[in-house]
Amino acid sequence: MIKSILSILFLSVLLFCCMAVKKKPNQQFTMKMEKESLGNLLAFYAKPMMVTGEEIVGKVNVSAIDRKGMCTKLPMASDGIVRLSKIEVFPEYLDVYKTYAIEVGEISLRTEPGVLTMYAVQEKANPCMITILETYADQAAYTSHIQSKHFLKYKRETLHMIKSLMLLDQTPLSFTNKINNFIQ
Repeated sequence: MIKSILSILFLSVLLFCCMAVKKKPNQQFTMKMEKESLGNLLAFYAKPMMVTGEEIVGKVNVSAIDRKGMCTKLPMASDGIVRLSKIEVFPEYLDVYKTYAIEVGEISLRTEPGVLTMYAVQEKANPCMITILETYADQAAYTSHIQSKHFLKYKRETLHMIKSLMLLDQTPLSFTNKINNFIQ
């Protein structure tokens, strides 16, 4: 009985979180929902979920899920920031720089409610070019971030490694698109 109720609750959460469902006849989709990825909501539901004849497309709204080790995120406000940080690193410091960039990104995402996205990528053709997609809930969140202990450490330790830096503020083309960035 409890598992049936939890199954219904689970399906309600999926629908509530705006998951798109695309029909594909004669196909079976298996989605294993683990305890830590769904937080306390499904703590007692350990079985894989079977959805017959449908493929689930999209993601659950992660702000509705308590991710292990992640703080609760603030919503994006009207003065929120979407930024691309384009960083050129001197080749001799690239590996060390990446370590610091990964560290500050992870700590920021885990501990700062106003840091919504910290997604760093490296160009394949030019590995010394790093681009970080950053989103902040509002101006205050950004100010708090650049004053944080972990960001100041990153800045202090990597300043000599950076050949060039461009901070390019962006305007989303669609305000209905949301980025949900988290650390597993």
